[in-house]
Amino acid sequence: MLGIKNIDATKGPILRLIIIYSIPLMLSTLIQTLFNAVDIAILGNMADSTSVASVGATTSILHLLINGFVGISAGLKILLARYMGSQETKKIFDSVGTSILFALVFGVTIFLLGFFLSPVFLNLTQCPSDCYDGANTYLRIYLASAPAILLYNFGSSILTANGDTQRPLYYMLAGGVINLCLNIILCYILPIKVIAVAIATAASQIVSATLTVKRVFKIYELKPKKISFSLNALSRMISFGIPLAITNTLYPLANLQIQSAINSYGSAAVAGSSAGTNIETIVSAFTSAFATATSVFMSQNIGADLRDRVKRSFFHNLWLSISFGLVIGGVLYLTGDFWLSLLLGSDSDKAVEFGMVRLFFVTLMYFIAAANGVLGTAIQSFGYPVISSISSILCILVFRVLWMSFIYPKYENFYCLNACFTASWLLLLICNIIFATVFYKRYQKGKYKRL
Repeated sequence: MLGIKNIDATKGPILRLIIIYSIPLMLSTLIQTLFNAVDIAILGNMADSTSVASVGATTSILHLLINGFVGISAGLKILLARYMGSQETKKIFDSVGTSILFALVFGVTIFLLGFFLSPVFLNLTQCPSDCYDGANTYLRIYLASAPAILLYNFGSSILTANGDTQRPLYYMLAGGVINLCLNIILCYILPIKVIAVAIATAASQIVSATLTVKRVFKIYELKPKKISFSLNALSRMISFGIPLAITNTLYPLANLQIQSAINSYGSAAVAGSSAGTNIETIVSAFTSAFATATSVFMSQNIGADLRDRVKRSFFHNLWLSISFGLVIGGVLYLTGDFWLSLLLGSDSDKAVEFGMVRLFFVTLMYFIAAANGVLGTAIQSFGYPVISSISSILCILVFRVLWMSFIYPKYENFYCLNACFTASWLLLLICNIIFATVFYKRYQKGKYKRL
């Protein structure tokens, strides 16, 4: 089944192609998200819960600094898929070269920004004093790989828009093996375990990025000194990707207030929530694959003006995403004690209790977020990323701020704190259903944005 490396979404049986396309995405996303899980598992067993909390305290900050630019790469993926569907060769080549340069420049910018301002970000999130130094060290070392992270994400978007999800899997697998080996070796050698896992994670990101960019160069016959920069391509990429970037940036920004509240419960709550977050990323790895498949399959078929295939691409991805979210989220919640104990190590009963609360409100309910992923991506694929961004800002950022300002103070406990996630997803689901229906009807009438 995985023998096809470049899938043409405009031809062949859609359901079969979606599954072939999505399986490598699931596996590669799992490997990527397991980087941090490996860090926590090794820290939990070779160090202590304070070291685990040091890594966990950086999660929201890392998302804030990096996710915005990753959002632009998601916009690039939709643009390239459209161009491939309509066979606009010049726009494809201009977008590829410009995106590589963009990723490199802003990756360096993120590293410099994060390195000098990491204490500011940790203070804003009220990082517990017992894990402050470790979090600051981990954050700075991790951000040294920011250029590689962006290059991997932009390069991966180029490959997946072209229908190739297998090679990004192989490249991420290579990075994952290096991450695991270096974690173990460095933790034995270095006395400060947080430094060991940070170096291992950064090194693995660099390896994955190098392999991915090398493949992009080979496909498009690019030379480092002859990469073309197009202002028009940059303008299209930014105009389409900025709304997605804003959304990706505001998601973790919305969680900063929540993270501060979690930190107020102490290092056990931070460690438990961090471990719970790593478990829920397993569900996300499966469901996000269908969101990506939605963007590529819908965009290629919109570009080729194959309306029936656009409709079938959407509905197949929607029911697949919800089903995977329900089944995997349910299984992980029911076995949550085992996974949390595995990540957190022995003598972590209190942290496990906090982690189980997180699993109930987030992991078990993740099928709602899965539906939002496909619906939101469909809206973006129709050419309305601004609408998708506004909905997310209102339903996620604004709603969570209001929840933390008015509801949580009245019921100040860990359950109410985590219920904020589920409630905001439900509100966004209602908005996404309405907008996706409206834009689909416009598309059927030929009224959609041409890029």
